[in-house]
Formats: sequence, structure tokens, C-alpha cells
Amino acid sequence: MFSTNERISLITSIFSDPDEVKVLEHLSGNDAQAFVEVIDELLDKLPQQIYKDCLRYLYKTCGRHIILPKSLAIPLCYNPMEIPQTHGGFADVWKGQYNGREVAAKALRVSLTSNFDRIRRRFCKEVVAWKALRHPNVLPLIGVTMTERQFVMVSEWMKNGNINTFVKAHTDVNRLELLRDVTAGLVYMHDQGVVHGDLKGANILINSDGHACIADFSLLMVISDQQTFLATCIAGGTIPWMSPELLDPQSFGLEKCRPTKESDRYALGMVIYEILSGRVPFEPPMASVLRIVLGERPERPQGAQGAWFTDSIWGMLELCWKPRPNERPSLNKVLRCLQNAMQLPKPYWSGDVETAADGQLGVTTASSSSASIACHGQLPDPPQTGNLREERIVDQLARRARKFFKLR
Repeated sequence: MFSTNERISLITSIFSDPDEVKVLEHLSGNDAQAFVEVIDELLDKLPQQIYKDCLRYLYKTCGRHIILPKSLAIPLCYNPMEIPQTHGGFADVWKGQYNGREVAAKALRVSLTSNFDRIRRRFCKEVVAWKALRHPNVLPLIGVTMTERQFVMVSEWMKNGNINTFVKAHTDVNRLELLRDVTAGLVYMHDQGVVHGDLKGANILINSDGHACIADFSLLMVISDQQTFLATCIAGGTIPWMSPELLDPQSFGLEKCRPTKESDRYALGMVIYEILSGRVPFEPPMASVLRIVLGERPERPQGAQGAWFTDSIWGMLELCWKPRPNERPSLNKVLRCLQNAMQLPKPYWSGDVETAADGQLGVTTASSSSASIACHGQLPDPPQTGNLREERIVDQLARRARKFFKLR
């Protein structure tokens, strides 16, 4: 029987040898499951230099063989016959009980015609990556329930709701502090090699201490593929936060639309705008696709609605919204900008300004003129120009949407 230190030494030795790693990659069945259990048990105790290698092994192996560490598997902890507490873009959420505490059980909404084998593989990979995340501004994963056609993720029940409902109920809260929490959590995720892919106010929860926690990352990648990605985003209300290269990858020389760290930075800029202004960046979502691709961005709010938008914050948002991904600022720069703004006197916030409701895709302020859009920056010129380009994009989006909704 090996001690913990001896097992750590053995794992370190194995992952320091490329030939040994290749042998591990050929494990299957019970052998693969057994080694996954060993690494899962030791992961938090491993030296930093091999931690990411071991996590990468778990990620690939669990996806390849559709297996999960036993520490993640928990029994169904809610009554599916009851009405869900909330409905998200891609899942329904029930309140359940696990180990004597209230939990949120999020069940993915999957159609009967879906490729369940692909979903199971993606689900196993993403929940393993989620379980490994440890940060005060990232929602921790308690466990999962997975059957042939059921995919449920269980986390702590956040009675304060999401950031939108929280700031609406607590008008005196410092929104910059919450956005600092969000940015710090995203910095950590990117440092761990995890891309969120669906960052928006509805996916940011407030814990019992009043701090923001990022949730629902990678769900978009679990339930969609290259053919249904954009239409899934439309159905889930994600479009207003999506960067132009995700909406029209061909114009940026990309073969496929996959979320990246750069697209997360763009989305973070939209989240900052959403929380400080109290409105969703664009609506309606399908109509906003072309506007985003052609370079339109939100206009700087004025008067009481613009009280939070200092010159430095607005300048940083314009950088986050740059059409070219490599021109967007690092998350650490965004974090420093928010921290510097927090040193300034708290602006007066009018109680007349409402906050975007969870899942609502319209501007909730009384004046529709305040939702006007201004163009910031130009996209790289694609082969088509003018109306021909617009027609190509609209036709492409329509075909994707029709295919997706037919499948659903």
C-alpha cells in the first residue's frame, strides 16, 4: 500500500516521461477508470509543474471513454416532476437537497434527435474541468448525475440570484466591486486554460457574502456543434454578448466558430456595459447579428445612466469591443481599470434606472433613444462588400437557424 507522498512521487515520475504518458493514453475500460480515480484523488496535492498535465489527461481520458471520477457522481437530488425554479437558455434549474443542504440541479435541455454520444463525451470533459476550478469568484461544482439521456450538474443554491436581479434589488450596491469579482474569476479561469464561452449577466450568480461567481461555462460547447453553434446561441439569447468573429468566422479567416479567450474578453466588455447601464447590449438577438458583424457597438450612456462610465472605463470597453481579437486588452488590464475606478467617489445612481431581467433581451429603460448604437472600428474587408456581403451573412445565418430548429 503506497502512502500519499509515494503516489505523488510515482505520478510525478510518470508524467515527466513522454513515453509513460503515451502508455497511459492507451489504457481503456477498468484500467482507465482506475487511473482516473488515482489522479482525481491526488490532483489538488500534485506539484504545479505537472498539475495541468494531469488535468489535461483527465479531460481527454474522461471524454474519450465517457467516464467520470466517482467523486463527481451523485444520485438524482431533485424531483423532475416538479416545476423548475428557473429556465435558462440551454437548461432548466431545480432546487434540490444533497447532504442536508439546498443545491441547484441544472439539467441540460437536450432534444431526442441529438447526438447523445457526442454530448456525453463533451459533458464528461467539461465537468471534469469545472470540478478542478478553485476560486472564490467561480461557482464550485458539487457533482453530476449522468445517464444515457440525462445530464445534470449540481452546485450550491444561490438564493441571491444572478447579478442582474441582485443589483435591481440592491440599488446601493457598488457594481464595480461585483464586476471586479467577475473579472478576477475570468482571469483565474483563463490561467487554468478554461474558456467560458457564454459570459453574460444571467450566468453570473451572487453568493451569500454578496460576491459574484461565474457559472454555466462550457455548456454551450456541450450541447452544440459546428453546424448548430450559432442557432443554439440565438435560441439561448447569447447573441448580444458574442464577438463578431464568432458570428461570421469566415470574415476573419477562421474555419469554425469556437469561443476563445479573446471572445471572452469581448463578452466581458458587454457584461460590464450590461451591469453598469442596466440594459442588454443589443435586441432583438437575431436582428443584432448583422449589426455586430458590421461593427456596431453600444453608445455611451449619458446623464444618470452614464454615471458609472468614467472615461477610463469607457475607453477600456471600446478596447474590449475591438473587431480584431488580438487588439483586445488583457484581462489584467481590465481588472486594474476597475480597481482604479473603485478608488473614485461612488457615483450617484438614479433609482429610475432598471436592470435587465434574467433572460430578457430588450432595453428596460423608459427611453428607447438611449439604446442607440454607434460604430467603433472596422472589420477586415471580406471579398463581398455592401449589400452583397450583408445578403451573404443573412443567408448563412438563416440556413443555420433553419437547420437547428428543424433538428430541435
